[in-house]
Amino acid sequence: MYPTMFKLPYLPDWLADIKSYGVMMTIAFLTGIWMSCRRADKSGGNPDTVLNIGFIALIFGIAGARLMYVLHYWDSRFATQPHPYWAIIDIRAGGLEFWGGPILAIPAIAIYLRYIAKASARWYLDMAAPALAWGLAVTRIGCFLNGCCWGATCVDPHDPSREQPQYAWAVQFPFASPAMTQQYRFGQLTLPKELIYVNERSGESFPMPRQFLLEAVEDDGQQYGRLQVRFQAAFAELAKAQKEGVESEAYARAKKESDATRDALTRFRSTPIGNVEVHCQKYGLTAAELLALADHQHFRSKPVHPVQLYETVSALLISLILGLMFYYRRRHGIVLPWFLILYSISRVVHELIRQDNPLDVGGVTISQAISAVTFSLGVIGLWWLYNKMPMVSPRVVPYIPPQDDPAPGKSS
Repeated sequence: MYPTMFKLPYLPDWLADIKSYGVMMTIAFLTGIWMSCRRADKSGGNPDTVLNIGFIALIFGIAGARLMYVLHYWDSRFATQPHPYWAIIDIRAGGLEFWGGPILAIPAIAIYLRYIAKASARWYLDMAAPALAWGLAVTRIGCFLNGCCWGATCVDPHDPSREQPQYAWAVQFPFASPAMTQQYRFGQLTLPKELIYVNERSGESFPMPRQFLLEAVEDDGQQYGRLQVRFQAAFAELAKAQKEGVESEAYARAKKESDATRDALTRFRSTPIGNVEVHCQKYGLTAAELLALADHQHFRSKPVHPVQLYETVSALLISLILGLMFYYRRRHGIVLPWFLILYSISRVVHELIRQDNPLDVGGVTISQAISAVTFSLGVIGLWWLYNKMPMVSPRVVPYIPPQDDPAPGKSS
């Protein structure tokens, strides 16, 4: 699990982290555009039009995927935030759902091709469909590195401890990863009390966030030490000023400073570092010792199916099938419906062995519900193309690159 691929030097932490998911998404976009332009070159399409629909797909795809995630998890992950609308646009914190991308991007591309580019939507969407599957395959590697979209537990049923993987390719995510945190909440694993964090407001318990531990180790008690020194000095000054009388100006100043330092200590205890410091004092450990305990091999998630990589393989196969279909098809427009059909089937199967999505739509996940609709749309689309549309789109016009002006020569 590598959510951060690398850091840029000389930048603040919130800006320096280059996320693995973002890197894989960038690779998916650039390589997908290149593949689509290659298909355009070979089939007589306009590569500039492909570039345009690629950028439309990027903008509307990310917007749609984010919008679907926000609508799906508004109550649990956004409405409770101090600044929910800021949280919506804070995409660096994660939160995209794939189906939202095509649902918004495909109509936007079709409108652009029909009314602005004046080109065949069927033809160019056929060029883009294999790249859509390819982009999904690459992006799912980013999901695996990020630790999201995890699978159900995959433990050997014959192992009494329920710790050994059932298959050699099962994976375990590290301490406090989303997969492990969910397994703890589901009661699938237990942790020592030293590694359990209890939210004072909600009373909910979960594994101590790893980022809290890392920040506390880096701080090494310095903030808490400075606040303690300040508090002790303020308390001593208050005791000294009290001898002059509670009505004196010196006592008022000392009382104000004492209250300020007490409030600072209270606020510090609610910060990530403060939470760890209080936790360490409670159990007689240092932050470094607590981090070392969390890093112990035993305190990882139970083995799970690497569903992200399963989907990478299936999406690669779909991309290959669609790419071959593009060159051997006789009817324009059939590649995109076949993507909807094939990926919908694939997604329904993969959702059966995923554990991150709740069964909140009629006993199935939202992705399974949408896949049922997109599968139907793909079938209807094929029926429409074969029965109501001409075999070749009348808007298909082979692209003729502009010829360079000949170099000026001597007039004959």
